Amino acid sequence: MEFSVLIGKMVIFSVLMLLGYVFARRGMVERSFARGLSLLALNVFLPATILNSVFVVKLEMGAGEVAKLMLILFLTLGIGFVFGAIAIRFLSIRKDPARRPVYELLLALSNTMFIGMPVAQELFGPTAVFYCALSCIPFNIYAYTYGVWQMRGGKGGAMRLKDILSVPLVATLIAVLVFVLRLPVPGIVKDLASAMNGATMPISLLVIGFSMGTVSLADAFKNKDLYLASFLRNLLIPVLTWFIVRFFTNDPVLLMTCMLLAASPCAVMVTVLAIQYNRDSVFAAEGVLQSTVLSIATIPLLIMLLGRG
Repeated sequence: MEFSVLIGKMVIFSVLMLLGYVFARRGMVERSFARGLSLLALNVFLPATILNSVFVVKLEMGAGEVAKLMLILFLTLGIGFVFGAIAIRFLSIRKDPARRPVYELLLALSNTMFIGMPVAQELFGPTAVFYCALSCIPFNIYAYTYGVWQMRGGKGGAMRLKDILSVPLVATLIAVLVFVLRLPVPGIVKDLASAMNGATMPISLLVIGFSMGTVSLADAFKNKDLYLASFLRNLLIPVLTWFIVRFFTNDPVLLMTCMLLAASPCAVMVTVLAIQYNRDSVFAAEGVLQSTVLSIATIPLLIMLLGRG
């Protein structure tokens, strides 16, 4: 992709997130509206994009190839968790029980759905969206097993199936069945998914902006502990992911999509889990905000540098 085209698209992404942030900070958007739009994006528009990717993608894969693809995606998302678990042991923040699990998950969980998928759709097309959709499976499994375990302070507790299941995950499982079994799909369903697909990117980025508006941009960048987290999450982990994954695939779209999933900023889910398990949720929100703002520069930088490799 030409540099000018890439920068143009990132400017559009940035403006949409900035609009959401400004509207939220100035109180121009009610919290109930922001939450409702977030639920609409998560439960309607993202699933529509997932299904649409299967309807329009031109891939020939058998069950074995899909299984190999899933292993690569489990590896891609697992790298962040392994890196976070190792890195936290060498940082002074490990002694802070309210922030240690938050910091580790800021490194481990990337915003694959609200940032990774819309960006992949614009930059690499429906094939990349299909890969992003499949990443929903390892993301939910990692987040609601190890991630929740960490937020609980390493304590046990039953994992409920309904926690792991989400509408995007269900849509992904349906998409896999349609794709592998070549199931017929009514034309009206394809048209509906295609129509909603066009709204996914702007709505997702506005939602991210709304979520970032809960904390001050100045406060997020005053917190020196978070700069290292942003560097590791936004730059080092995606480079490491790209280096490892390239040994398992010759597909350039898959390789760059995996890198993009790893390069996506810290997931908003970290803040949600911090609130739920009584950790430092403000610290989590500031980490998400800082990482997301910096990703406006780091994502195109990584695409330009690693896309040539």
